Formats: sequence, structure tokens, C-alpha cells
Amino acid sequence: MSPSNAPHPDRRQGAAARRRDREREILEATRRLFDERGAQDVQIEDVAREARLNKALIYRHFSGKDELFALVIVSYVDDFLRDVAELPDEGSATDRVAAFTETFLDFCLTHPAFLDCAMTMLRQPGTELLERISEGAMLQMGRAVASALHRPIELLREGDAAGEFQIADPDYTANAMYVQVLGLAHLARVGSAIKELPGGMPWFFPVEADQIRASVRALVLAVLRPTSVA
Repeated sequence: MSPSNAPHPDRRQGAAARRRDREREILEATRRLFDERGAQDVQIEDVAREARLNKALIYRHFSGKDELFALVIVSYVDDFLRDVAELPDEGSATDRVAAFTETFLDFCLTHPAFLDCAMTMLRQPGTELLERISEGAMLQMGRAVASALHRPIELLREGDAAGEFQIADPDYTANAMYVQVLGLAHLARVGSAIKELPGGMPWFFPVEADQIRASVRALVLAVLRPTSVA
């Protein structure tokens, strides 16, 4: 292509801006549907109808539903971080970690589609996930989750440095607690657990949200044992 036939910079920038706007519209449509129906029940065809676009156009911007899951997580994390920003900065590190985890649990229960997306991403090893979504989407999702984990990691470091408790690896501990809270939130959403009756017969029994909240508090206290007790 000769210089005279090359796309004008303004046209290239305009096309890039239109692409970003369309991707934002698609993600907003996906988020609306996820909030209304739950993530598992939404298909690409539904997103296309909600965004008033051809289904093929969705695939021009995103590789598929897994990529939409990954990128909608970014939207949810933005909302969660606004909740976290309202948490108090006073008190012990233990109390603030507990407040963070309880806020995260409440967010999961309030936004079950976020829980669906997060659990779907966790079930897939990173190498398999990269076969389904682009590196760019993987990076955006990773940055979002890392930003959500920043506060508890810093609190774990702060409490360890102050001698309030001992945490050998704050990064791992924060990730482990993140996964455990997701699991407990899923249990609360299902609303039942299973036990074995005499004779080996399985039996389902109800699980209440207050039980799950108590379990989250117990989790924090178990992980952050005071150094005087350790």
C-alpha cells in the first residue's frame, strides 16, 4: 500500500474507538443478562439479541462465552472494589481481614452471576483457559482479581509485621481464602448440603446464609491465629 493509499490516522483512531464502544456495549448487554438470568442460562444468541447485533459480530469481538465470562468478571470486580473502598481503615488487621471477607461473601450472594463466572474460571486450568480466551482477556481478568486481592494481601503483611499473627506467604493465603469464600458462597447459593444416614443413605439438609457467614468468620480466625497462641 502506497503512502497515499494508507488509512488516515484519524480514520484508524475512529475505527478503534468504534470497536471499543461496540465491545463495551456487548459486555454491558452480557452483564445485564447475567444479572437478570444468571450466567449459566445465557447463550451467545441471547447476548446478540440484547445488544441488537448479529451473532457473528459477537464472535468478531470475542472468542466465545468463556471470554465474556472472563471480561464480565472485570465489571463485577469494579463494583466490588467500590464496596471495599467503604470499609473502615481502623482496627486490627484481623478485624479488617474479617470485614473484607464478609463483604466479599455478601457480594457473591448479592451477585450470583459473578459467583458463576468466578467458579467457571476456577474450574479450568490456565493452559486450557488460554485455548478458549485471548491473552488480552486473560490479562484483564488477572489484573482485576489481583486488584481485589491487593487489600487482604496488604492487611496480611501488616498484621504479620506488627506481630498480630504469623503468615508465611500472604499472597498464597489471600488466594486460598478467596477460593474458600467462593466455595462457601456457592454452598449458600445451593442452600443444601449432604450427609450420610445410617445404612449409607444420603440425606440433604438445609444450609442458611447465617451459617455460611459464621463459617467465613471461623475461617479468618483459624488462619489468623494470634502469635501468642501459635
